Amino acid sequence: MSDNPELVHPWIARVSGTGTGLAVTVAPHALAVRRVPGGPPQLGDLVREHLEHWGEVYDWTYRSGEGAHRPDFDLSGWRATGSGEPLPAEHMAQWVDRTVELVLRFAPRTVLELGCGTGMLLHRLHPHLKGYVGTDVADHVVARLSGLGLPNVQVVRAAAHEINSSAVRRALAALGDRPDCVLLNSVTQCFPSVEYLAAVLHDAIDVVGPGGVVIVGDIRHAGLLDAHCRVLESGDGGEPAAAVAARVERRAAADTELLLDPATLAAVAASADRAVTMSLPAKTLTEDTELSRYRFDAVLHVDAEPVPAVAVHEWTALGPDPAASVRDLLGSAPLRVRGIPNGLLQPGAFPGARLRALLEGHDAAVLIDPDDPALLQIAAPAAAAATALDALAAAGRPHEPLGAFARGRVAEVVRGLLRRGGAPVPEELTVRLPSGPGHDAVTLAREEAQADRAGRRALGALLPGAARAGRGVPGGIAPGEDVVLDDDSVLQRLPAAIERFDEIALRALTGLMTSSGALRHGEPIGAEHVMNALEVAPRHAWIVRRWLAVLRQERLVTLDTEGRYLLSPGHAPAGDLAGGHLTPDDVRRLEESCADLGYPPEMAVFFEQALARLPELLRDEIMAQSLLFPDGDLLTSLSKDQRNVSNTYLNAAAGHVAGRAAGTRARPLRVVELGGGAGGSTAAALEGLAGAEIDYLFTDVSRFFTMAAEDRFGGRLRYGLLDINASLVEQGVDREGVDLVLAANVLHCARDAGRSLRWIREVLAPGGLLVLTEAIREHYLVLVTMQFLMSGRDGDPGLGTDDRRGGSGRVFFTGRELLAELAEAGLRPVLELPRADSPLAAPAQHLFVAVAV
Repeated sequence: MSDNPELVHPWIARVSGTGTGLAVTVAPHALAVRRVPGGPPQLGDLVREHLEHWGEVYDWTYRSGEGAHRPDFDLSGWRATGSGEPLPAEHMAQWVDRTVELVLRFAPRTVLELGCGTGMLLHRLHPHLKGYVGTDVADHVVARLSGLGLPNVQVVRAAAHEINSSAVRRALAALGDRPDCVLLNSVTQCFPSVEYLAAVLHDAIDVVGPGGVVIVGDIRHAGLLDAHCRVLESGDGGEPAAAVAARVERRAAADTELLLDPATLAAVAASADRAVTMSLPAKTLTEDTELSRYRFDAVLHVDAEPVPAVAVHEWTALGPDPAASVRDLLGSAPLRVRGIPNGLLQPGAFPGARLRALLEGHDAAVLIDPDDPALLQIAAPAAAAATALDALAAAGRPHEPLGAFARGRVAEVVRGLLRRGGAPVPEELTVRLPSGPGHDAVTLAREEAQADRAGRRALGALLPGAARAGRGVPGGIAPGEDVVLDDDSVLQRLPAAIERFDEIALRALTGLMTSSGALRHGEPIGAEHVMNALEVAPRHAWIVRRWLAVLRQERLVTLDTEGRYLLSPGHAPAGDLAGGHLTPDDVRRLEESCADLGYPPEMAVFFEQALARLPELLRDEIMAQSLLFPDGDLLTSLSKDQRNVSNTYLNAAAGHVAGRAAGTRARPLRVVELGGGAGGSTAAALEGLAGAEIDYLFTDVSRFFTMAAEDRFGGRLRYGLLDINASLVEQGVDREGVDLVLAANVLHCARDAGRSLRWIREVLAPGGLLVLTEAIREHYLVLVTMQFLMSGRDGDPGLGTDDRRGGSGRVFFTGRELLAELAEAGLRPVLELPRADSPLAAPAQHLFVAVAV
């Protein structure tokens, strides 16, 4: 969309003036990769150009013959990043041997290798195989390898994404069997984006035979990009640290290859149509080069058996000689040893080669830690290396080169269009990418930091009032002052407040159980007796079952062999709480905790009343709504619940993400908000979208909320009814017609969150964003009070029966579970806040941003 007739081009979504120049936004479809059932994916123009660029580079490299030691050991193009010198031939020979060893570990009969290059692996693998098909984009090597006449070997010209092309299909058909190994070794760094990687891996997973593997070898680790660049830019030590840091950041941002982390790979694999587990072999080369320091392998086990339980040992807990302890453990049950410092990255520790030597003669494997690239693991037997994707789920931070490539190409196009149209070329020309996909690691880190800063700015406005009332920020902040809350010491009350909430709730719960006779000391009691003693209304039975599970989890009760509950010794509740009433000290601590968490005083009153009247709530003699909304003003009461530190921070951060999306997409930004409720998240989103052109659809399941929102926000928004428990497309939302879906504290209301997320994925345009806020742990005070609001009518289906909650009665997901649900639905998590080391993590309310894959 351009007001400048010279700048109309399929790659350009919008053009705007910046005062001193022009800002051009790249159209998402030019960066997109769309899968086509049964055929190669459709590539956006800039994706195709990026691949053509790499094809030309490799064709020239192979034709030059530089580094060709012998026909089966052609090292053309293998050079050190820093010096540009060829990597040592001895090191490369070991690199090849290790890769062949990894492939043959799975005893494949037929192999499809994507990007076979000069054939180093082909020459060593084919004698062990029934059949081999290799592909490459370089005509020179395809012709040379095809001309060798090797038996049962075919090499065809095809890009990695062309598994479903007619040439590759014919070659595979000649094998007689589906390949039981698809191999991509030292290829992914040439890919333009994670979306392209997903298309390739999904087709590879589809084509491999049952029980087969997809091996993605020699992956550059995105989590080590900064460390790699620091080594390359270290200098002589005489420069200021800030100058070195700036150079490191520039080098990292300019890296022209795709770097991945295990979380990104797991998200891609999870969205495939077959069951996949993953193992992450470490590089165990004896020489210290960038190939051993900063790279890893990944094995995707397709249609594999469920991952068995293993005994987990921490390296630091294995005593003064952990290596000797590991040798003693190797003959025992399947095990993992975690937390082994990687000696290549941490001086004095164990490098992968030394761990490999330690395991010599044993069926075991050295792995990278999926969460910390500076750590290693050991798995024994080697089959125990396979990990369920849920355990790998996290917000990934890959480094995608497509963005930098697109900015350069679009800038060239814009200058050419202006010159041909006779218009001046501005000195300042900014090319923007749609936020979310295609970004380098530096940009992703900045966007996370900016969203965090927006949330902290909102806290700076929230907490001064608490400070002037004698709580919150010591000394207070002047009214109206724009403050970014950078000092985490201000938030140190949060963890203790959450602990007090949990403690009071558990004491109230055990007090209710004992005072009612539902549980008795020394007497095992069945769940049915508990229900009868409490006179639980049928629709609230799920809450009591969850209470019992929590009491067992906290070891306040135990379960005997007949499934009966027994109070644990020494856990009798103290004081008047046993009779169902809060002590004055409990009331004071509740009020303090509410204030520390930013809640208004009315929320403390609600918690006090709900705890005091638990028997009546269970019997359905009173409704939780009557306690939460005592004056009947639903909107005002819900707003009180939403006004707290976590929601203020997360809503502002989400609003910032929405604002960034509006600034980097075609006008207007198409937004759908699900479960808008009282409009707290809406208000924050609109603040972030101030001045932007938007098409914003506010929705809820209740007309009460949509009508109230219309009164509050007026004609700037559209309003409608949408239910996350039904297909959004069937409810009237256009397929691929939305740029951003906002879902604040609503996904946990889904009966099957995975299905609801897939419905959201259907309406997102290429590169579209889901902005989601959710609690990622079960807060006991909420479980004992507000959870009554979640009880449906008798006979209604329960929450989470078919998703990872498994009908357990848990309302909320863990962080890993939620990230895994996102990934399986084709939504790649790219941002999560707050960070784990922040006091803001204590309330366990999180913001997730995911990109449609």
